[in-house]
Amino acid sequence: MLAKRLIQVSLIVVLVLVSLAATTKAQAWSGCGASYVVQRGDWLAKIARNCGVTLSALYAANPWVRWHSYIYPGQVLVIPDGSDGGWHNGGYACGASYDGYGRYYRVCRGDTLGGIALYYGVSVSYLQRVNGIWNPHLIYAGQIIRI
Repeated sequence: MLAKRLIQVSLIVVLVLVSLAATTKAQAWSGCGASYVVQRGDWLAKIARNCGVTLSALYAANPWVRWHSYIYPGQVLVIPDGSDGGWHNGGYACGASYDGYGRYYRVCRGDTLGGIALYYGVSVSYLQRVNGIWNPHLIYAGQIIRI
């Protein structure tokens, strides 16, 4: 009788643990962390593949790469959705903030440049100009938008 009761309790504990594990939110993950130091022989597509991000996301995180057609060893690239241990909400702590350079907004998942512009009462073209954003439809979670 005791063995039967022990098996029942064990099964209940296992079911509870499995149900808790199944309800946790999946987080985006990058094998490279929040940044990547370019090594000799690297190219952007290789870095994107090895870090588990798309090439377009890598370009969005490092917009200057599009106009400077080369990368070099020792250069530091931002890896979107990388993990640095302090992230939450699937990315950096997002939202409005300020630092020594002034006000900024760290993009949350699902944000649009139009929504951020509306929040601050400025135009999309102003945010594009100030932040060097060529395509207003191409922003990513964790990106800093200066106001």
